[in-house]
Amino acid sequence: MYVVGLDIGYSNVKIAAGPRGALPRLILRPAGAAPRERLGERIGAEEGAGSATGATADRPVPVDLDGVPWAAAIEPERFEDWQRPLHEDYPATPSYHALALAALQLTGQRAIDVVVTGLPVTQAGDPRRRERLKRLLTGRHGLGEASLEVGEVRVVPQPIGAYLDLVYTATDEEILERIETGTVIVLDAGFYSFDWALVVKGELRRSASGTSLEAMSVLLERAAQEAAAEAGGKPQPLGLEAALRAGRGHVLQAGHRLSVPTLLGRAAGPVCAVALESLRRSLRRESASVDLVLIAGGGGSYYLRAAAGLFPGATVVVAPDPIAANARGFHRYAG
Repeated sequence: MYVVGLDIGYSNVKIAAGPRGALPRLILRPAGAAPRERLGERIGAEEGAGSATGATADRPVPVDLDGVPWAAAIEPERFEDWQRPLHEDYPATPSYHALALAALQLTGQRAIDVVVTGLPVTQAGDPRRRERLKRLLTGRHGLGEASLEVGEVRVVPQPIGAYLDLVYTATDEEILERIETGTVIVLDAGFYSFDWALVVKGELRRSASGTSLEAMSVLLERAAQEAAAEAGGKPQPLGLEAALRAGRGHVLQAGHRLSVPTLLGRAAGPVCAVALESLRRSLRRESASVDLVLIAGGGGSYYLRAAAGLFPGATVVVAPDPIAANARGFHRYAG
């Protein structure tokens, strides 16, 4: 049985693909998608369609949406006169559809038995949103001259992926004890939303789980504004995002080289404080104290200090490769 854990975010597309029970192959691509005509022309280099499974991170995956050619899974800043969707109906947009087709294509398969994907906590509880996403991904998909068949789709709250990833990989006895008999809160710091899920002795507490929009996109906007105030020019949040994804320590702002960690670190305090205040309010009715904090998502490290202060006495763990933690956990869930 071939299964895929699929986490389509606003900034990254994360794919964990492989046979059930086996260690999955991980694929990480930027979440830029738009009609191909919006793609800027590369000077001195061929774009080339090539094989989607062998495409590099700066080569678009070609997909077709209702007869219109799209370019997907590349840096959003490469598109001209195009704004990516940044709202709660993202899974219903053509951009999301294009990224989903690109992700399925990147697996290199022609038949996938089970796809597990996620929605923000507040959306995962809505049956209409879950069914709409299932309909989008289930069935036969045309991929150029070929096609791909998806047999079954399951939709879960996004932070559950990171939780399951920890459940199946933890070896420390203290952490295992806190998972099995204690209270765990999972913090998933994504690009559009900051989600949390409370799990008590292996059971999800939906009423104490929730979502804040004080997420990585807000942090990047604030950091970009600080960079412009410091060096001049216009705020460049897409440039900051691309630098962060590529692991570059500096970004150019009006000819000045500015430190990415410094900019994000300065912006993190106010953003994290608002998100964690929403979290604090959602836990008011919970009698159990938190024993373990699991932090995942691309922006998770910026919430680390604030989370540790909010839950004194709790063990705080950052998921290994936190960007892909949900996708890995989804793959486990599928198995």
